[in-house]
Amino acid sequence: MSQNSTDLVTARVMAQLRRRGPVTPQSVLETSPRTLAAVLKPAGLSRQKVPRIRAVALEILGRFGGDLGRLRRMDTVTARRELMSLPGVGPKTADVWLSMVAGRDTMPVDTHIHRLARRWRLAPSGRYEDVTAALKALIPPRDRQAGHLVLIAFGREICHARNPECGRCPVYAMCDAEDKRPRETFHKAFRPS
Repeated sequence: MSQNSTDLVTARVMAQLRRRGPVTPQSVLETSPRTLAAVLKPAGLSRQKVPRIRAVALEILGRFGGDLGRLRRMDTVTARRELMSLPGVGPKTADVWLSMVAGRDTMPVDTHIHRLARRWRLAPSGRYEDVTAALKALIPPRDRQAGHLVLIAFGREICHARNPECGRCPVYAMCDAEDKRPRETFHKAFRPS
């Protein structure tokens, strides 16, 4: 539901769904597609999201008895693979669930974090796995969940895709927008002393 939508809109849509009762795979399947589309409309792309959400709900019911709790008992690699086998679930969504729900050591990379990693030249390429690996190398495991949230907030509030607020940026002097300093400059700046 949150894909291609803001957190604020996603929260409002989830609140509206919860007003109808508990949000479970079963309740999603019992809600008519038309009603679900109306509820999801503010999040955008409801015609695409409704079939995906219903497909995920059906898979979760069929494969997991309606409860993803058993994924918490799996190792991270296996749980991630299981999540990514669900319709419409990619690496970022799987990593967010693993980090935020299961408390696993992942480093989800959304569009804001990807933009920061590119501008700060933290990863050798823009591939999801390269960016998450580079950030894991820089951010200690105990700080990754908080780091993920801080980087998202920084990307939203200061380092916008268009018209970044460079005057408010504490690392502007090292940013790719400023000059072409070697990547090591940022690596040194982020390493704990």
